[in-house]
Amino acid sequence: MYKSSEFPWQPDESYWEALMSQGEFAHPASSPLPSERPKTSPPRLSPSRSRSRDLPWQQGNPEDWDRAEDDMRNHRILNLPVNGCNKGGVLVAYYSIQGFVPTSHMLNLPRLPDIEERLRVLSEKIGQILRLRIIEIDRERGRLILSERAALEDERALRLWQTIQPGDILEGTVTRLAPYGAFVDIGGVEGLVHISELSWSRVENTADVVRPGDKVRVYVLGLKPTQRKIALSIKRLQPDPWEGVEERYHVGDELEGTVTHVVHFGIFVRVEEGLEGLIHVSDLSVRGWPAPQEVAQEGDRVRVRVKEVNGKSRRLALVLEEVQTPS
Repeated sequence: MYKSSEFPWQPDESYWEALMSQGEFAHPASSPLPSERPKTSPPRLSPSRSRSRDLPWQQGNPEDWDRAEDDMRNHRILNLPVNGCNKGGVLVAYYSIQGFVPTSHMLNLPRLPDIEERLRVLSEKIGQILRLRIIEIDRERGRLILSERAALEDERALRLWQTIQPGDILEGTVTRLAPYGAFVDIGGVEGLVHISELSWSRVENTADVVRPGDKVRVYVLGLKPTQRKIALSIKRLQPDPWEGVEERYHVGDELEGTVTHVVHFGIFVRVEEGLEGLIHVSDLSVRGWPAPQEVAQEGDRVRVRVKEVNGKSRRLALVLEEVQTPS
């Protein structure tokens, strides 16, 4: 089965229910409205027969299926005529293929539990032209699903792609998290805030900074329209703690900080939000201190002395004076 990955959706089982029960009896433009039809119901088709290649909605030239796959792959918006309906949605003509638009993917359609009323409203769509996008293709089962909602979302996204520029500041909503960053919806288009762009502080776990559903302000770093990728940043809208660091800290200053990471080559200490310095292992050995892991642990408060400060290279070298382990 060939599905679009750009518009995730849950399959609408009304498709098969509708086609098996009344697919061959969908109301064409010349048919009477439901209230004018005979009271007798059309014969119900069996599942085995409903999947036969001989049924009208399962016909189609191979060239047209190729064309449909190309249209879906390239997110093309199609203007197609409605030529029938059933209780599950409307039927549309796509070259030699009969397409189907489920009611859940139609716009401006009221919720109508009454089947007769729903059929009446849907029958009024016959003859209209709908703007649609293909969202699912299954050649083996003769299944071509289209969506008005997907087409509208694509048009909104296209307008956004045409206006957004690097340097823009936008409002967005965090949609999902990954080990390498957070995805943010900025109005129909999803961009990525890489983990390195979440905070000026060191971030090990994306969930420590943001959660799905959070409203955030983001800075547009760059775009790749052909690949549908947008690079975003949250930290660029926050003060850079390295700006003016040489004015705030000087060699010989004594500070207090919190141990954030202990690695084989030294101990990282946060002296202010977003600003970390390193106690190198060589400075520990000179003073006869044991290995970093034996000296301090994450969360320990320590007293340090500034050995070197360089704002341009973002380097703050520290010397350990005292460890204050939590009681």
